[in-house]
Amino acid sequence: MNCFVAMSFNTSLFILIVAFSSLALCQKDEKKSGPPGHFLFGPSYLANLTKEEKQEYYGIFQNQKLTIKQQEEQRLAFAKKHGFEQAIKDDIKLKEENHEVVRKERPELIKNLLTVHNELMKIFDNKDQTLTQQEAAVSALRDKYPNAPATLYYISRLITGQDRRAKPHHKHH
Repeated sequence: MNCFVAMSFNTSLFILIVAFSSLALCQKDEKKSGPPGHFLFGPSYLANLTKEEKQEYYGIFQNQKLTIKQQEEQRLAFAKKHGFEQAIKDDIKLKEENHEVVRKERPELIKNLLTVHNELMKIFDNKDQTLTQQEAAVSALRDKYPNAPATLYYISRLITGQDRRAKPHHKHH
């Protein structure tokens, strides 16, 4: 039981440290939270459309027979007709740019995950350090591999099922 409590505390501490670091990173990049004109209930360029026009616009996405290219073409035609063609072009361009960033950066992140995992386990298994030292070690690792700790935190939540939206992928015996 003591081993379980220690491991649980260790895991909880890891989760807290990564959560705070992720929060700090999110706050630092808050100005880059998305393309201009996007709000919780849809893009602002749809604000001046009637209900029927919005339904027509969203109907483009609901048409399962259209290819992605055809959807983009229809979105552009609709936007041109309603005066917000540049906003759609900007959306498409941003999506393409993001796709290229992911294509370029994801392989490096994946390559580093096992190394970072092993380093984090060493850090959290080390009982001969203070919490301040532990936090400093995690911070140094986060500085060296900026996205890997947050990715591993997410994976941990999926494995343990601690995220209420996640389903655990292991069986309890």
